[in-house]
Amino acid sequence: MKEEKLVSPSRPITSFPPGALVRSSDICRDPKRGYAGILPIDRSTWHRWVKSGKAPVGRYLAGTSTRVWEIESVRSLGATTS
Repeated sequence: MKEEKLVSPSRPITSFPPGALVRSSDICRDPKRGYAGILPIDRSTWHRWVKSGKAPVGRYLAGTSTRVWEIESVRSLGATTS
């Protein structure tokens, strides 16, 4: 019998260690996957916040087009908007 791994679709905000870098897919909710996200917003809202200056710009990982944000800045943004 094959052992199945149970993966929780929604990670709580505390599951990321201090200093972690998170992508927009971690920050935003995804109803199709059943993932609540760190903040209860869609990706379009997140990118609108970044463009308007409400959220930090983030940075790109070296040699890739992947943009990441520090978990502390996302947590502080979540605390101020809720």
